[in-house]
Amino acid sequence: MKLFISYPSDQRDLCERLRLALEAEGHEVFTDRSELKEGEPYHEALREAIEDADAMVFVVTPRAVAPGSYALTELDLAERRWRAPGGHVLPVVVQPTPIDTLPAYLRSVTLLQPRGDVVAETVAAVARMNRRWPPAVWAAALAGLVLLSGGAAFLLQHQRQEKARETAQREREAAELSAAAELCNSGSHAVGWDQFALIAAARPADAAARRAREDCGMRWLREMRAVAEKESFSAQVAKVQPVLAQGLARESGERRADLRAHLGWSEFLRSRDGVAAGDVAAQYQAALLDDPGNVYAHAMWAHHRVWTSGRLDDEAQQHFASAAKSPRERAWVRGLQFASSYNHQGLYGYAMVVANDMRLADEAPDRTQRDRLWRYVVDGAWLYSSQRAAVLARVPPKEMQATFDWLFPAEAQPAERLPLHRYARALLLSNAGERGAARTQLEGLQKELALAKDDSRVSRAVGELIAELRQKG
Repeated sequence: MKLFISYPSDQRDLCERLRLALEAEGHEVFTDRSELKEGEPYHEALREAIEDADAMVFVVTPRAVAPGSYALTELDLAERRWRAPGGHVLPVVVQPTPIDTLPAYLRSVTLLQPRGDVVAETVAAVARMNRRWPPAVWAAALAGLVLLSGGAAFLLQHQRQEKARETAQREREAAELSAAAELCNSGSHAVGWDQFALIAAARPADAAARRAREDCGMRWLREMRAVAEKESFSAQVAKVQPVLAQGLARESGERRADLRAHLGWSEFLRSRDGVAAGDVAAQYQAALLDDPGNVYAHAMWAHHRVWTSGRLDDEAQQHFASAAKSPRERAWVRGLQFASSYNHQGLYGYAMVVANDMRLADEAPDRTQRDRLWRYVVDGAWLYSSQRAAVLARVPPKEMQATFDWLFPAEAQPAERLPLHRYARALLLSNAGERGAARTQLEGLQKELALAKDDSRVSRAVGELIAELRQKG
């Protein structure tokens, strides 16, 4: 095929790689950078190149479709060349671009949104387009059909065109949903939500679009952050809450429970702005009537009890345990458990319970979770005699040792952490009844810290623990 690549200037490197890859497949490729000869009129050469091309690859970025861009001028020439873009224009989205900023001409065909290597997926799409729309063969076949079967051929062609248009429409709609969902899932919740609003306005009866919009809203609520003096929780919740409430009337079972739980969570977020909220617990209770094992209702209800009382009572722990049994949203549940334990100093021991459960379930904690456990527990509660006993009591001694070694292997610790790491290991030995070995390790560490003239919290904690062990004999 003879191909024309239209691209914004900041995508020059990508265009060059794409040109080389397409030429390696046997295509003739024209770009407005590499093919112009010295002294040749630019606009004339551009127009002739597009008129001579079999197809155009249009690189989609916000800059490419911005008013006044040269890429739009090239697209205008393409529209004059091919009134119907199907089979001739391949839009390739290389940067997130709002659908409503694309010209209608581009939106009438399926957008290629590469998930992997842009060049490889574009070359493959061009190959499919070449097989699907070979102009000479198509023209000859159509002429033969007309001669052989007259009206029947025309009817068959019409049916195929209708089917192709329907397929293209479905692909375009799926691509729009996928793009909006990707924005929401990548953290751009507000932008994704706005895209879903446009889709809902254009396709109000589309059940898949409605559910995808609700999913985006629920995820936004779970990950919502308030920005001081910019946008409060309440302002953000007001965008999402009505859509989820409408979904309750249409859904049942697990889905209805999911929506109900998130409506309860939305009321909790509003309360953080000092706004009078509805009965949060009642929403969670209603959700569990629809779905007794609902992961969101159990985890959110447990968090609510801890948040409002400052205690991790038996009921809160039972709700967290029920949430952790669900195969859904395990990482999110763990995050909420950790968040609850760090909200109140007296609950730091529960963070080690959660970590121990993760070790037994072979769930890998992320770096943030490890760092917070170190900061709140190891470099926090364990250094103070008034706090460490309560934390150590939450997990059986041998399991506590195994979890600590799993979280913080000695060989992986930076040098500045090693004195505290050695203290923690000795503390856990003492807690497991191995007082002699613990005392030997602590006395060796104490000597090293004294030589270094270290007068830190670690050296003081080492001295306190040695004194305790001597008292106990």
